[in-house]
Amino acid sequence: MKRVLTGGFLSLLGSIWALTILLVASNHLVSDWSSFPGRLLTSVSKLNLTFMFGISVFFVFLGVGLMLAECFRKENR
Repeated sequence: MKRVLTGGFLSLLGSIWALTILLVASNHLVSDWSSFPGRLLTSVSKLNLTFMFGISVFFVFLGVGLMLAECFRKENR
């Protein structure tokens, strides 16, 4: 049960963090970008928020992974 709460907290923290970074980047869009990453991710890169965005996405995946692992774990009593 503690892993489910920890996973939920990590995924919530990571998603709020990622949405905040994307909101900041969307308010400061670049005018020149290449076609692959797109305008929004190029703005994240130009604002030097790539590392923070990567950490927040990692937290989301880590939290979801913890919740899924705990859901499929069998308890030994």
